[in-house]
Amino acid sequence: MTKSLSFKFRPHHSLCVQFFEGKGYSDEFVCGMAKIVSVLENNNANLTLTGGCDEICSSCPNRNNGSCDVTGKASCYDKRCLDLLGMKIGDTADWKELSRIARENIILKDRLSQVCGDCKWSHICRDKADKMKSLY
Repeated sequence: MTKSLSFKFRPHHSLCVQFFEGKGYSDEFVCGMAKIVSVLENNNANLTLTGGCDEICSSCPNRNNGSCDVTGKASCYDKRCLDLLGMKIGDTADWKELSRIARENIILKDRLSQVCGDCKWSHICRDKADKMKSLY
C-alpha cells in the first residue's frame, strides 16, 4: 500500500505551480519549486489550504523566521483566489482536483489578473494562460 502525500498549500500557489517554468527569486527557490511541482504532478498529493507559509514558501527569500515578509500581498492573493475557487482555508483537495478548479474558475475565465495581476511574475503567467486557453 502506498502512503498518500499531504501538504499545507497556499491557495494562490494553485496558479503558480501551473505556470512554473524554472524561473524564480533565487536558484534555491527554483530548485525547491521544481521539486514540489514534480511531487505534485507525479503523486497527486492531498493539499490542505492554508493562510500561512507552505512547502513552496520553504525556500522563498521572502520567508523570514518561518513567516512571510510579504504577508499582506500573499494573503491578498490567497483571499482573491479562494473567492474565485469557491473554497476556504482548511479545505482539502488533491492536486489534480485543485488545479482543475483553478484552471476552470480562474485561468480559463480570464480572472488571473484579479488574483495576482501585480505579481512580478505575472507576465509569464499571462503568456502561459493564453496558450492554455487555446488548448481548452
